[in-house]
Amino acid sequence: MADVVRDGAKTIRGVALADGQDLSTAAVYVNYALFDTPLEDMYGGNVARLHEIKTKIDPKRVMDLAGGFKF
Repeated sequence: MADVVRDGAKTIRGVALADGQDLSTAAVYVNYALFDTPLEDMYGGNVARLHEIKTKIDPKRVMDLAGGFKF
C-alpha cells in the first residue's frame, strides 16, 4: 500500500513540475505523510527548534506513547 501511495505522489509531483509548478519549497502535508517521511520534508529547517520545544514541554516523553512522528 505504501509503495502505491509513493508512486501516486511521484506521478502527481511529476505532472505538477511538467506543468511549471515550483515545488522547491513545498512541504509534505503532515496528515498525508507516510510513516517513514523524514521530518525535514514536513517541517523544513524547524526540526531542531521543534525538538527543543518538545524536550522542554514533555521532558518525560509522555507524548511518545501516542504515536505519530517523533522529534
